[in-house]
Amino acid sequence: MTKAAIPTVRTGKGDLDLALSSVKQNLDAITGQGRNVTRFQHLSSGATLAEVIARLNEIVDRLQ
Repeated sequence: MTKAAIPTVRTGKGDLDLALSSVKQNLDAITGQGRNVTRFQHLSSGATLAEVIARLNEIVDRLQ
């Protein structure tokens, strides 16, 4: 399932544009839409507990 891209917003107010740009960059990174951000691949139905834990840790790292 792909996510719709978040559009760039220009309000004409520098400080607001900078804040919105930062929010967009973070959301793009979390959703895998950002540049140089690898997308998560699905785990197989026979994934081991160690594989599930490793994937969960990848997700936590991305959110932090």
